Amino acid sequence: MPDAQEADRPPSSLSDTLSGILQRAGVGKLSNIRVTGSAGLASLLWFCRHGYEHVGYSRGGPGGDDIDLLFVPQTCDLKALDAILSQGPHPTEGGVLIVQTPDVGALGGVDPVHDLLVRRGYRVERCLHGRHRELHVARRCARAPLRVAA
Repeated sequence: MPDAQEADRPPSSLSDTLSGILQRAGVGKLSNIRVTGSAGLASLLWFCRHGYEHVGYSRGGPGGDDIDLLFVPQTCDLKALDAILSQGPHPTEGGVLIVQTPDVGALGGVDPVHDLLVRRGYRVERCLHGRHRELHVARRCARAPLRVAA
């Protein structure tokens, strides 16, 4: 457990930042992780190099495995995120989704990304704001509506 000084110290690298996000989300080295999207290869290699043992790439479509973490490393606009949420693999109940979006800002006090995640059965646990982008950490709720009828 880090002491108070370590907790207040900024992470030394992007790798430390991601490791901290995963640890806080309860994702460990034995978790079942799927990476999806066009920027997935670099992320897949990062997970493998850092000792995560059950990592794979998913091209899209529903996943057949029990997924503890679905990691979407490329920046997704609302339309792309909606497509992933409706047609892509999904974490199991209680599993985690980590996705990066453009910083769309709250419209009328409602964040459209958070609104979409909630409507699709996720509870947003963290939102990290960066330069023009946001990183969302969301947990899939029980009996989440995965797909919306056309």
